[in-house]
Amino acid sequence: MARYKTKPSPKLKQQVVLPTYKLDSNLVLLPGIIYNVTFSRFKAAALLYRYKDKVSQVSIINNLLNEYDFKSNANPDDSSNSTSPEDEDHASNPSVISREAVSGIEQFYQYETSFKNSTALIKASDRDTAADLKPESEFDWLTLAIKPNLNKIKENSNSSEDLSEHNNVVTVVRVVGIVDDTTNIKLTLQAITRGLKVLTWKRTRPNEQLLEIDWNYDIPDLRQNFKALRENSSKLFKSIDSFIVDYRQALNINAANGSKSNLSIANKTSKNRGPSPNNGNGDLLTLNPLANALYLQLAGSKDFSKAFISLQKLYGQFNADEAKIDSKSYIRLLDLTCGILPFPNHEKLKVLNQVGVDNRNAAITHMIGQLVKIFDNLKENNNFINHWFYNEATNIQKANVVANQLKSIRLLLEGMTNKNKATVPSRGNLKPFNAPSKGISRRKTGKGDEGEELYDEEDDDDGDDELKAITNFIKQKLPTITTLTPDSKRLIEKDFKRIKASAQSPGGGGNSDFHVIRNYLEIVMDIPWDTYVTKFKSNKDIDLIFAKKQLDDDHYGLENVKKRLIQFLVVLKLLGINVAQKDNATKNGVQGKVTDNSDNQLASSSSIVIANNDETNLAHKQAQKQVKTSIQESRLENQANESLQVSKNNKSPIIMLAGPPGTGKTSLAKSIARSLGRNFQRISLGGVKDESEIRGHRRTYVGAMPGLIIQSLRRARSMNPVILLDEIDKVIGGNSGVNKFNGDPSAALLEVLDPEQNTSFIDHYLGFPVDLSQVIFICTANEPHNLTRPLLDRLEMIEVGAYDYNEKLVIGRKYLLPRQVKRNGFPVTETVEEFINLDEPVLKKIIVDYTREAGVRNLERRLGTLCRFKAVEYCESIAGGKEYNPHIEETDLPKYLGIPYSSGDMSSIETTITNNSRVGIVNGLSYNSDGSGSVLVFETIGFDKRIGNPTNVNSGASLVMTGRLGDVLMESGKIGLTFIKSLIYKDLIHVKEKKEKYLIDKFNNIELHLHVPMGSISKDGPSAGITMALSFLSVILDKPIPADIAMTGEITLRGLVLPIGGVKEKMMGAHLNGSIKRMIVPRENRKDLIEEYNRSIEEAGDVVDSNLMNELLKDNEDPDFKMDQVEKFYLKKYGIQLNYAREFYDVMKVVWGEDDLLSKIDPTRIIEYHL
Repeated sequence: MARYKTKPSPKLKQQVVLPTYKLDSNLVLLPGIIYNVTFSRFKAAALLYRYKDKVSQVSIINNLLNEYDFKSNANPDDSSNSTSPEDEDHASNPSVISREAVSGIEQFYQYETSFKNSTALIKASDRDTAADLKPESEFDWLTLAIKPNLNKIKENSNSSEDLSEHNNVVTVVRVVGIVDDTTNIKLTLQAITRGLKVLTWKRTRPNEQLLEIDWNYDIPDLRQNFKALRENSSKLFKSIDSFIVDYRQALNINAANGSKSNLSIANKTSKNRGPSPNNGNGDLLTLNPLANALYLQLAGSKDFSKAFISLQKLYGQFNADEAKIDSKSYIRLLDLTCGILPFPNHEKLKVLNQVGVDNRNAAITHMIGQLVKIFDNLKENNNFINHWFYNEATNIQKANVVANQLKSIRLLLEGMTNKNKATVPSRGNLKPFNAPSKGISRRKTGKGDEGEELYDEEDDDDGDDELKAITNFIKQKLPTITTLTPDSKRLIEKDFKRIKASAQSPGGGGNSDFHVIRNYLEIVMDIPWDTYVTKFKSNKDIDLIFAKKQLDDDHYGLENVKKRLIQFLVVLKLLGINVAQKDNATKNGVQGKVTDNSDNQLASSSSIVIANNDETNLAHKQAQKQVKTSIQESRLENQANESLQVSKNNKSPIIMLAGPPGTGKTSLAKSIARSLGRNFQRISLGGVKDESEIRGHRRTYVGAMPGLIIQSLRRARSMNPVILLDEIDKVIGGNSGVNKFNGDPSAALLEVLDPEQNTSFIDHYLGFPVDLSQVIFICTANEPHNLTRPLLDRLEMIEVGAYDYNEKLVIGRKYLLPRQVKRNGFPVTETVEEFINLDEPVLKKIIVDYTREAGVRNLERRLGTLCRFKAVEYCESIAGGKEYNPHIEETDLPKYLGIPYSSGDMSSIETTITNNSRVGIVNGLSYNSDGSGSVLVFETIGFDKRIGNPTNVNSGASLVMTGRLGDVLMESGKIGLTFIKSLIYKDLIHVKEKKEKYLIDKFNNIELHLHVPMGSISKDGPSAGITMALSFLSVILDKPIPADIAMTGEITLRGLVLPIGGVKEKMMGAHLNGSIKRMIVPRENRKDLIEEYNRSIEEAGDVVDSNLMNELLKDNEDPDFKMDQVEKFYLKKYGIQLNYAREFYDVMKVVWGEDDLLSKIDPTRIIEYHL
C-alpha cells in the first residue's frame, strides 16, 4: 500500500489567457483524446486567421486564408470594444489574438513541456529555465479553449437538471493536423486538459478568456479508486462484448431464414419450440431501436472499434502489476473511459465539468453502472419478447406487431422528410445577396455601427460560404481594385446580379447559368488583384548587393543575365527614391493647408443633421464613416506600397535565355525569383498547339477555364510573379495540318510578351483586360531561330553558351558535388571533403572522358554515381568493416563509372598503311547540336580519269561527296571547287618545275571524292567552305596539310572568308582534341573573341578596364591590328595559336607559308590577317 503513496506537493495552478471557440455541434471534447472535427472553409479560415502572425510558414493555412479577404476589425491589443463572452460565440471576429493570449499560449506550452519531460512539479528554481521555452513549431501556437455548445447538447427529457450550470469548464486543445478536401477543412484537435473560467475585473477580448488550469495530479487512495474503476469497467466490457455477439448472431439467424421470412407468421408446431431464439425461428433483437442505436455506436465505426480495443489494452497493462499505475495514467483512464464509451453527450458534459478527481470518479462509476444496467435490461426484454412472439402469440398478434412496426417506421420517415422540407424555405429566405444582416455584411448594432466589418458565424449553418465570399468580394474588394477599369467592374457586377437572380428564381441554384456564373466569379475572386509580393519593403529599400550575391551563390558565370537583372533593380530603386523625395517635399509644403481643409470639412459635415429616422440619413452617415475609414486605410496602405505602385511606370523585362540543354536556364529563372523575393511559376510550352491554352476558352464551352497565364497568377497569389515560359521554341504552330482551326499559340504569345500590349491582356474566359506589366517573363529556348520573326523581335535574347571544362570544374566543385553529397545521405556538417574528395585532375578527367555535353546534367549524374558508391563504402565502415577512404583516385574511375567514352574526334594526324600522306586531309571545326564543338576531318582523294579509260579526256573535274552531308554543306563544297577552278583557269597559282597548262590539264581530268567521317551523323552548314576548298587544292597541288591546324569559315565564289558562329565552342573542341595547336578563323570573328575575352575576365572576378576595351575595339578596326592581348589570353588558356583570314589566300599563307604560291597578283592587295 505504501508504494502507491506519493510525496505530497503543493497545489500548482496556472492562470493564462487563451483564445476561445464554441463548436457548432454537440461534441464534448475530453482530455487525452484526439478528435477529427470538420469545419466549413469559411469558419476554419476565420478561426485560423486569428493565428496568422504565428503560422505564416504553413502553406495550407496561407492558401486557405488567401481565399477570403479578412481584415482585422479591431486593434489586437485594444479591449475597449469587448462584449460579453456569450455574444462572441455567435460571431467570428477575424482579428488576430492579443498579446495576452500570445503570452498565455507561451506559458501554457512551458508548463505542458515541463510535465511531459518529468512527473515532478516545477520548482521555483526551475521556473527561469522553463520561461525560456518557446513553441517550437507553428502548430504549437494553435492552442485554444473549446467551449461546449450548450444549445446543441440536449438533456434527457426525464431529467430536471439545467445544463446551463455546466458552462464554467472548457477543454484546452491544440490543432495538430489540417486536411483540405476542397469542400471542407478537417482539423485534428488534441484535447490536452481542462480549464476553469475565472471571473476578473480586467476586461478581455470577446474571443479570449482567462482560465485557471490545475496541473496537480496527486490523488489520495489511488489503489482503491483504480481497483473499483477496473472492476466496473470489466463488467461493462463483458456486457458490450456479449451484446455485440448476440446482435451479430441475430443478424446471421435472420439472414439464414431470409427465404422463410424473418418474422414467420405461420404458427408451426414443433417439438423443438422453446423460448430460445436460436431454434431457427429468428431473433427480434434487430428490430429493437435501442439495440440498433447501441450497435451503430459500438460496431458501426472503425474508429470506435480501434479506440475501444485500445482502451481494453490500457486496462490490461495494469492488471499484471498494479504498482505501475500512477496518478497521470489514472486520470487519463477516467477521461478516456468517458470519451470512448457510448455515453450521452450531456453525461460527458457533466464529467467535463467535474474538476475534482473524486467527483469525476464518482460520476464515471455511476455512468458505467447505468450503462451495464441498460445492457442487462435489454437482454432480459429481448428474451421476453422473443419467447412471447415465437411461442405464445397468435398469427393475428404477430401480424399486428409487424404492421405497427412498419407504421412506426413510415411515420418516422415522413416526419424526417417533412422536417427537411420545412427547412428548405428558411434556406431560401436567407437572401444572402440583398439582405444586409445576412452573410458577410455590416452589422447594425454593436461594433458594426462604428463601420467595422464583422462576420456572422450563425448564418453559416444555413447559407453558402462561397456565395458569401463572392458577395464580400463584390461589395468590399472590387471597388478598391485599381488595376481593373470601370468597364471591367461593370461587367463583373452585371454577372453578379445574374447569379443573384438565378439563386432567387424557382429551382434556386439548380439551373445551368447559376453554376457557370458562380464558377466564373469564383475564379475572378481568386485572382490576386493589387497584390504584389517582394522581398524588399519598398523599391527604395532594394538591396542590390544582396540581390547580386544571391545570383552569384546560385550560378557561376552568366554575367550577361545577372547584369541585366541588376540594371532592372537599379531602375526600380531610383524610381522609388525619386518618388519618396517628391512626396516628402509635397508633404512639407502643404501639410498645414491640408489639415485646415480637413477640419473645415468635418465641421461643415457635422453641422448638417436631419432629425428624423430617415433610412437615407442613416445610410449617408454610415457611408461617411466608411469613406473616412477607407481613406485612413488607403493612406496606410499607400505608405507601405507606394514604391511598388511606382514600379508600374517601369516595364518588367521580357528575357529569353537561349542555349543548349543543361546550361542552367530553368534554374536561373528560379534564382531570379529568389533574388527578387517574388513568387515563381513555370509554364511548359512544349507541344502546346492550341491558342486557347494561352488565352483561355470562352465561357460558352463546357468545362471552360482561363488560360495558362491567368492560372499562373492564381497559383502565384500575386500580380508580379516571375513566370518561366519553358521551351518556347517548341510551340507547335497552328497554320498547317489538322491544327489550322485551333489558332496559332505563338501568335497568342505576341500580346503576352509585348510590353506595350500586355498592360491590357484579355483572356477569353475572363472577358476583360488584365495588367501583366509587372510580371517578369523569362523564356527559354534551345533553338531560338525556330521562333517566328515577330515573336523573336519582342524578346530580349541573352545567349547562354556551352561551358568549357574550366567552368565545369568550378561548377562541379562549388555546386554539383556538395549537392550530390547531401542528397545521397552523407551527414555533411561543414565541408564535403571529409566524405568525397576529388582532386582537380580527377574531376577534369570525368568532365572530358565521361561526359559529352554543353551543360552539366550528365556531369551531375556522374558525380551522383560516385557518391552512391562511396555511400555504400561509408555504411560498410560504420558497420565495422574497413576504414572509409573519402579520396577518389583517377584509377578508381573505371571501377565506379565504367569505361570512358571514346574520344569521337579524329584529326589528320592519324594515318594508315595504305595512305600515310596528309594530302587532301584537313581538320575542320563543327558546332554540334548539343552546344559543344569538335574537330571534323575532311578527306579528299583524287583520281586521273584517263587511267583505264584513255578516251575520257578533258571531260572536266567531277566531285562526289559522302558522309550524310546537308544541302548547304554540299553547296559550300561546290563553291569551293569552283573557286579553285577559277584560280587554275586564271593561272593564278604558281607551280614550280611544272610545264605550262599542267594544272588545267590535271583539273580537267581529275575525279575528286570528299568524305566526312562519322557517316551516321548528319552534317550541314556553310562554315566548312574554306576547309573543303583547301582539301581540293591540296589534292590538285599534291601538297600535304599540317596536322596541327584546324580551320572554319564560309567561302564565297570570289574567295572571301565570311564570319561564322560558335567560335568559342569550336575553339574548345579543338583544345579538347589535343592535337590542334593552330586555328584559322574569319577575320570578322575577332570581335566575338574580344567579347568573349571581356566576359571571361568578368567571370574570373577581375574588373574590366573600359579603356582597354575601347582600345581593343578601335585597334580591331585596323586590318593590321597591333594589340595581341586577346590572342595571348587564348594561347595561355587553351594552348591554341589564333590566325585570321579575310580571303582564301590568307588560309593558304598560314597553311603552307610560301610567298610565291600565287602569281600575277598585285602586291598591294596581299595583306596578312594573321598574328
